[in-house]
Amino acid sequence: MNDFSLNREEWYRVRDDRTKRVDNVGGFENYSVGVVIDSKEVPSYAIQVMTLIALNVLARWCRKIRIEIPKETISCLPHRRGRNFEDILRQMMKDADPYGDFTFGPVSQKDVNQVLLIGQNAKGPIRPGVRIDGWGWIAGIHYGVDFSTHPAYDENPVGPVFASCLGVAELFRQAVGMPSSNSHSSWYSLFDFERADTPTQLSNPQYQSEKDLGRIHQVGCGAVGSSLDFLLSLTDWQAELFLIDFDKVEFTNCNRSLCLNPFDVVHERYKVDACSEALKTSRMQSLPFASSYNEFISKGHFLDNSPDIILCLANEQNIWSCVQHNFPPLVLHATTTPSWGLNFGRHIPLKEWCILCRFGDEIEREFTPECSTGHLEIMGDKKNTTLGVLPFLSTAGAILILSELAKLGRSEYPVNKNFIQFSMRTSEGSFVQMQRYGKERCICREQPTNLYPSQIRNTKYWKLLNPT
Repeated sequence: MNDFSLNREEWYRVRDDRTKRVDNVGGFENYSVGVVIDSKEVPSYAIQVMTLIALNVLARWCRKIRIEIPKETISCLPHRRGRNFEDILRQMMKDADPYGDFTFGPVSQKDVNQVLLIGQNAKGPIRPGVRIDGWGWIAGIHYGVDFSTHPAYDENPVGPVFASCLGVAELFRQAVGMPSSNSHSSWYSLFDFERADTPTQLSNPQYQSEKDLGRIHQVGCGAVGSSLDFLLSLTDWQAELFLIDFDKVEFTNCNRSLCLNPFDVVHERYKVDACSEALKTSRMQSLPFASSYNEFISKGHFLDNSPDIILCLANEQNIWSCVQHNFPPLVLHATTTPSWGLNFGRHIPLKEWCILCRFGDEIEREFTPECSTGHLEIMGDKKNTTLGVLPFLSTAGAILILSELAKLGRSEYPVNKNFIQFSMRTSEGSFVQMQRYGKERCICREQPTNLYPSQIRNTKYWKLLNPT
């Protein structure tokens, strides 16, 4: 920590600033958590993903964590195989919080406020703990109840990652004193965004572990975008991924991103470079551009490197108009809200609403959505105040994007409707799905097929999404 510029008090003040801006959130500063990992299944991909993500997100707000895991566990994760798993976890958590009290060893009930149990066979203290399990497309969250699962051994990160978000959200609700039911259990499938009482009632089809997504323009490397890049490093997918963002990492980014850390701030790194670093050991070819998307397009990069997919994960500089006025292919976007929510949107050209149908044209309407980078007027000051955002929401938003990418190429695509909402305010949330079509007075109505450049009409998913 010799090159870390903030003392402990200053660090937690700036790191937790965005978390504490959420209404009625506070009191988590002295909350401690024990994490017990299923010793029988810890060699499996699903258990290791849940552990990696849960501890990463926990370290963004919980300052004291005790982890019980077999000491000689070897990583099976892509691009991390063969390394000592405890060493990976220890370094990741210290990178996220240089002052965190993170220790490894047996978890005792008397030493922590609550316990997170990862996997069916994790044995924790007597009092009810928060238990998560996930595999394939399936994620489960449980408190005060027993359950039985039938894990698979594929390398699908979707269910395990969402289970981690659900578990950390439950811990956070308890840490800030929100009322919780005495016992509850919920299972979700992110294949079709359904919820059930048992996992056998949910869709969990085969996962394509190796695929080439083509060329992607990722516009925005903030909380959702950078977390998505961390998740992509857990896959064996390939893509040519253009990372586009003009911002440098700030201390306030460190409360919610899986890969943006305080040392990125110390070294004045651009977000695109931090994301590219996270992808370095993956099969993704990352190409960072520390500029705005407007500048990226004005330099001729759009058609010279015509995208198969655009991930719109930013809201600055009139980005929605910029995307839609340039005849985009498939567009995916996700945002978080200051009220415990997240949502996902998809635009299939000529078939579904576009990003301007949803957000409007900033030039005309001066509209900014309530996401983690939006502005909120407090005491009459619109310029210097920002909205709160909770540590687990950005990862949850990123997994919605990842789940959609995982479905590309399937014969039944699109599987789900094009707008998804979910709230983590309570332990018993359900996905809300809506199918939305372009507004009558929107530019996407005026962009027939023959106006799209040939470079776009020849991209990877054009025929799949627009067979005519």
